[in-house]
Amino acid sequence: MTASPETGGAPSAGEVFGALREAATQLGSFVSHMVDDQPAVALAAALGAGFIAGGGLTSPLGTRLTATAFRAGLTNVGTLAALDLLRRALEDKLGTQGNGTA
Repeated sequence: MTASPETGGAPSAGEVFGALREAATQLGSFVSHMVDDQPAVALAAALGAGFIAGGGLTSPLGTRLTATAFRAGLTNVGTLAALDLLRRALEDKLGTQGNGTA
């Protein structure tokens, strides 16, 4: 963007709108590319943007959704850790029985 001499170095409104139009075109191209190549990432980004635009944690629904997602995530991590411990215990037990040292 170039500054016009008659406005004392500040860009004109037309130049600002032109730059905004170019940025919007590039953003549209990027979003199109993301939707075509990585739809899951595009969906996650859209959900995140909607959550933020919709009030995020300031709304009662946003607070409830965040708390539920956090609890579900912790439950999943706990479940995966417990399953991993169980798998390791079973592998150790089966490994010692297979060697005839049980």
